[in-house]
Amino acid sequence: MTRSQWNTLLFWVGAILVIVFATVFYRPAAAKTGSLLIWMNNRIYVMDIDTLALQRVGPATSSDVMVPSPGCHGQTDAPCWVSAGENLYTVDYLSRSSSNSARNLLPGQGYAWIDEVAVSWSPDGKWLAYSIFNEADHQAELRIYDAATAETQTIAVGVDPMVAPAWSVGCGEGLNSSNCELAFKTRPVDVGGDDVVPSLVALNLATGEQREWQISAEPVFELRWTPNGDLLYSQPKRHFRYAANGTPAYNMPSVSQLANMSPDARYTVYYQPFTLADCPAGDEAEACMHVGVWLTDASSDSDDRRLIYSTNLSEPHQRGLNFVPVWSPFGNGFVFFQDGKLIHYDLVQQEAAIWYKSLGDKLRSRPVFSPNEEAVAFVDNQGQGYSEYRLLVINPRLQPIEHIIETKTGFRVLAWLPN
Repeated sequence: MTRSQWNTLLFWVGAILVIVFATVFYRPAAAKTGSLLIWMNNRIYVMDIDTLALQRVGPATSSDVMVPSPGCHGQTDAPCWVSAGENLYTVDYLSRSSSNSARNLLPGQGYAWIDEVAVSWSPDGKWLAYSIFNEADHQAELRIYDAATAETQTIAVGVDPMVAPAWSVGCGEGLNSSNCELAFKTRPVDVGGDDVVPSLVALNLATGEQREWQISAEPVFELRWTPNGDLLYSQPKRHFRYAANGTPAYNMPSVSQLANMSPDARYTVYYQPFTLADCPAGDEAEACMHVGVWLTDASSDSDDRRLIYSTNLSEPHQRGLNFVPVWSPFGNGFVFFQDGKLIHYDLVQQEAAIWYKSLGDKLRSRPVFSPNEEAVAFVDNQGQGYSEYRLLVINPRLQPIEHIIETKTGFRVLAWLPN
């Protein structure tokens, strides 16, 4: 063999060895997508996004209310816990162990669990607020549960268990903070044929002092705190009002719909149809009908609102915007669906971008943000059989990930874990 042939052989041998070593030993961190906390087959699992490998957490039925703690979203340094009905599970997703511990939230005999009860986690991810039924006095009790120590405190009696209690921002500093208040709704009790007017209560967990406001008998969907310590509540059409005086929390036209507020209650996003200013009269006016996504800022002294996205309803396959916008955990942006498009709005950059375009029909789902807020995961079963669900992971910097999940019991994404 000539020297030239030897050099060529050595070159290719070296090249092959480099490829082999790179394949075996090089594992870039960016290649791992992460894990999701999901529900399927009447169980909660940790699912690896890339391999679909499952790590069992614990049983849960489709009727159980499943609420992950802030630690499951990477919002705090506290562990990841998830409540599923009357059970609370510790999610040990870092050890890849299937021996996740489970605890029952019922205190014992004389108490019953309330189906579809609303629960909520404290901002620091350590305390869970929920209601149970006291069989002796036939009323719902509001309790808070320390997920680390299993310590339980009874906060109030005669509450509405279907309205999730709301923790003020000050509770992130601990329950002993003078700014920590837990808000809840009372449930009207029929006394002698007269209904007691429902009220909202804000209880200071450090001092025991409480504030109370009477409201109308209409259903309450949600309680929220503003950064300034004002309690808000929403009734039909998700319109928020101040608990103190019942006035609207923002200026929004009556024809608007599907409003949603940022986690800090500063921004409000809503949909509203409109026509172009230079639109001709008559039948041609229908060609000018748009539906827009608008944004308001409660910290602004003016009534200005910002149009951040719109679509022409007269164009083929443009049927408006659907589903409530979903805010990211830290409130830096939100996503919403416009038929087959997933659109993201960056609050910092003040710009909207299409993150995903579907080849099928409209998308209706509730996306879950990654801990760094740079991607979302959601389930779309449009066009699939009742036992098939399409899991989509969308990162605008990478190719979309798509998995078909086969299960006859349903499939839900609960959280994108911070691993």
